[in-house]
Parts: sequence; structure tokens; C-alpha cells
Amino acid sequence: MSINSKAKSDAKKAEKKRKMNQQKAMDLREKQKIPTIYFDESGNTGSNLLDSNQPVFTLASCIFSNEEAQQLLKLVDSKSPHEAHFKNLRRRKSGQDGIIRLMRSKLVDTKNVKVNIFLKEFMITSKIVDILIEHMLHLIGEDLYLNGRNIALSNMLYYCLPTFCDADLVQSMYRSFVIMIREQDQEEIDNFYADVVKVKESSSSDKFKENIDLILSTKNCIHDALEGIDKTSLDPSIPAFFSHCVLWGNAYPKGFHIIHDDSHSIEKERVLFALFMDWTQSEIELGYDRRKINLPLKGKSLNFSSSEKYAQLQVSDIIASSFTYWAAGVSRGESQDYLFAELNKLNLDRFVGHNKIWPTTDVTPEELGTVHNGGLNAANHIPFFLHNAVPNPDIAKT
Repeated sequence: MSINSKAKSDAKKAEKKRKMNQQKAMDLREKQKIPTIYFDESGNTGSNLLDSNQPVFTLASCIFSNEEAQQLLKLVDSKSPHEAHFKNLRRRKSGQDGIIRLMRSKLVDTKNVKVNIFLKEFMITSKIVDILIEHMLHLIGEDLYLNGRNIALSNMLYYCLPTFCDADLVQSMYRSFVIMIREQDQEEIDNFYADVVKVKESSSSDKFKENIDLILSTKNCIHDALEGIDKTSLDPSIPAFFSHCVLWGNAYPKGFHIIHDDSHSIEKERVLFALFMDWTQSEIELGYDRRKINLPLKGKSLNFSSSEKYAQLQVSDIIASSFTYWAAGVSRGESQDYLFAELNKLNLDRFVGHNKIWPTTDVTPEELGTVHNGGLNAANHIPFFLHNAVPNPDIAKT
């Protein structure tokens, strides 16, 4: 190598190192910030997870300044004098184009926006696994969360139940499960297991019936399984909000303030989140593999507001609703709708990653990204954290 070539190579290496050090310094400064995060949800039907008109729930949160939010709202060219809302914009072609312009903006990136989506019907399947089957196996010393077996089982049941069994009977079983969790009385418990029996009898595969027997076996411990299960535990807004607090806590370990669009569900669980956000407790890492979380959650305050007062909430509404519209189209195999087709070009899944309750055909730990690498069972240790927690006064206040 000539002297000039070596000098150029050394200069390139030095420049690369300088940029890396500069980026590390910027990342470190960012982690010292205590920002305000703005939350809004779309498609919330509470525990009614079988609303065919709204099959998807989305929670979106963003970290835009007021100036950035105003810049984004100018892109939609809303005719409303006070608020820009997705539901109004999507009625006209011009409004749909405005939505696309906002969603294409370079400001809308994975650092500034977090998104969580739930396919509600799949959430029912996963809750049957988590509330019933996981509890039953826990009683005999098995940890279904190891290697993501709970996710694999949920995926398999979701796809195989309507394939091998009568689809209408599966829907009836799902409905009776939702009612059982909501009511938790003996009549609804009996109705649920009667529907499970009907589903099993309709199965065209004797081998698959063994999987349905897993559900039937939980009848022996159903009262124990339901003890401590809140009747609103099927509301996706609660786990979605928790997930976002974990994600933003990873980005801003010094904490963040929360402004949430008016949400009865989150408001009702304010005291619970005040316990999860107890900063007096030592930090602890819980969970396995990619599902590890750090407690306490890093929220420093929680306030609710209407979107009229904050441009950031209007942006969050448009983003959340755009994801709901896109994900609902994906779930039904949409191909003709203009707005869906344009949203589908934006690689929206990069915002979601594993932050979703959505079925896949993945069943192995490698496919699921859940190869066990140590950790503490979150379901076992969260109760201890909550038992010792003192409600964060800035979260609990109304």
C-alpha cells in the first residue's frame, strides 16, 4: 500500500470512529432527558373482543415537540378549525392523501413513535392459554413461558381450531370465554366448558382433540385460575399501555411524563400503574429472552387530556388509527382499498416488531426469538413487586 493510500485509509477510519463517538455522545445525552410522551388508542371496544367491525386495537405514543406536531398536522391539510381526526380525514380522497403524507414524514420514525397492535380474536386465544392452561401447568411445576411455549401454543390453537373444528362453534367458545372472564360465575363457567366439549366433538382430527383436552383439563382448577383475575383483564388497552411504558423506559431511563388522550380504561387502573411506577423500589429485571422488562416503570406523571389541547395527541390519533386501518386490512386480506394499499407501502411493521398480539405460524423458540437465556418468571415475581410497592403520588393523583 502506498503512503497516500494508507493515509486515506487511516483518515477514513478516524472519521468513522469520530462519527461513532459522536453518535454515542448524542445517545447518552438523549438518555438523560425526561420527555413528555403523548398516547392515543384506536379500536378500543373494551373486553368485547369479537366486534367484527373493529377487529384490531392499536395504541400509539409519540415524543414530538409542539412545533414538530404542528408541522405534521399541516401535511394532512385538515379543514377542521380545531382538531384533525383520522375518522374525518379518511372520508375523502384528499383527506386520505393527507394521512399518507403525514405517515410518510421523516419525523414519523421508530425513535419518535411506538406502536402496539392487537388482533382481538387472537388475544382471546392467547388469554385462554395464559389464564387457564399456563395456570394449570404452573400448579404442577411447569413453566409455559420458557422458550415462548405459551406463544407457540397460542399460534397453533388459533390456526388449528377453525381448521379442524367447526368454525362457528369455535366462535361460540370464544364468546363464552369472554363472558366467563367478565362475569366469573358458575353458570358462565359451565357454559364455557360445555362449548369446549362441543368444539372437541366437532374436530375432524383425533390427534388434535388432545390439544383441546388441555383446555378441558383446566376445569379442575378454574376457580383458582380466576382468583385475582380482574373482570376487565381482556381490555387490550391495559397491557398495551404497560408495554409502551417499558419501551419508553428503555429509551429514557431517567423517566418521562405521560399525557394520554381521555381513556376510561387507563384512568380506572391509575392506582395499579402508580404501583408499577414506584420509584422507591430497587430496579429489577423480569421475564425471559426478548420479553424481559425492567421495573419500576419509568413514568413520572400521568395526565389525561382531550386532543383539542395538544397537537401531539391529534398526531397520535392519526398514527394509531392509520395502524388500525392497515392492520385490519392485513387481517382480512385486503387488496382493493386505496388507503390500505398506500399505507401498506410504508413498511409499517418496522414500528411494531414484536410489540403485538398477532398470530404467526412460528412455533419454535428460534422462529419466535424466545430461546431461553435465563431470567426470572415475570408472573411469579410481579406480585411481590406490587405487594411491596407504594403508589407513586404523581401517578395516583386524580
